[in-house]
Amino acid sequence: MLGTRLDIGPYERQHRSALLDLSAFSQWTHKHLDWHSIGQWLDHERGQACLAWRGTELAGYIGLSPPIEGCSWIRILGLRDGRMPGRVIDELWERVEAHCRRLRIRHVAILMLSNWLSAYLRPCGFNYADDVITLNHIGSRLPAARTAPAWLRPAEPKDVSRIAAVDRLAFPALWRMTEADIWQALRICAHATVADREGQLVAYQFGTRHEGVGHLARLAVAPAQQRLGIGSLLLRRFLGECERAPLETISVNTQLSNAPSQALYGRFGFLRNYKDYEVWRKQIA
Repeated sequence: MLGTRLDIGPYERQHRSALLDLSAFSQWTHKHLDWHSIGQWLDHERGQACLAWRGTELAGYIGLSPPIEGCSWIRILGLRDGRMPGRVIDELWERVEAHCRRLRIRHVAILMLSNWLSAYLRPCGFNYADDVITLNHIGSRLPAARTAPAWLRPAEPKDVSRIAAVDRLAFPALWRMTEADIWQALRICAHATVADREGQLVAYQFGTRHEGVGHLARLAVAPAQQRLGIGSLLLRRFLGECERAPLETISVNTQLSNAPSQALYGRFGFLRNYKDYEVWRKQIA
């Protein structure tokens, strides 16, 4: 059919306006960027996005995060309209998968923020892997404070590499932040605290605040320093800062499979609100 041929190619700087326009006005979009706008992400991750063109019209795009130990996320995905969405995603993914093989990316994941995604990603080989769950802080009762062998202070730009080192130890590759993510988080989060012990940075937390809502975006303790009360110390500090704001709602996300994290938050009065998002993943041969 005339006009249905798709040309698939990499993102280049001259495509920026077309991609931003499509992401802004289409209802068929996915964005999972955490700390960046799409424009910021495109400028930083140039070359990681793949575009589908129908003549001179941008029909769709997929963008991957830089790989960390063979793991990557689909950070952006969009379609112009409902014309052949399966075909556009299939052809885009075929090119993206070849790119992944060249870079030895073994696992690609996506946070299913939109219901329509599953129908088109399952044929590409994606399947359910986990859930990201949300917990809200209910009430003000906190567990009894305990002494922890750490000193808390505000995070500073000079801490980025040491925060990244803790992050690498605390999380599996799929869930780690890059140093660029950490830099951006320090720029925009409302609360950023690190814990020092014996002259070493051993834990950190990032918190955001927007229109009366506080969110614990990240909390990590180096494995060798866990079970010493350092995570509780950081969490108590974050909740104290939220109380002084004050905030109407305080939330946190974690994985359904992460029982220790849920236990910590539960002791501090966080309850699951069942606003869950599935994580789907594909293993690339």
